[in-house]
Amino acid sequence: MEESRILDKDSVRLLLDVGFAACSRGVVAEAKRVFDGVLAAFPDNVSARVGRAFVLVVTDQFTGAEEILNDILEQDPGNDDARGFLALSKYLQKDSDALGEQMTRFADTTSSGYRLAASLLEG
Repeated sequence: MEESRILDKDSVRLLLDVGFAACSRGVVAEAKRVFDGVLAAFPDNVSARVGRAFVLVVTDQFTGAEEILNDILEQDPGNDDARGFLALSKYLQKDSDALGEQMTRFADTTSSGYRLAASLLEG
């Protein structure tokens, strides 16, 4: 049986949540494996692509992360998760002008991506 048939939508969402939590807590290699596994089964999964970019951001591989995130935003300018992690990348590079520019482009100021970016400006 194919891996993609074994994983239902709820299982994939749970795996992605585990990946994001792991990456947030510094368990980066394991998070990368989770995101890569989801992408192996579902190559077009946008959340897994965002997660893969998050792994790159926290390992200071900003160029690769921003390529992924900008590609997502080119296809879906309203993807606030991708925009939030792009803002995080700019923040970690100490590019406050680019961070401020990203703040003006959020589709939903109640989204988790917007809250992430706004917290960077506050802190």
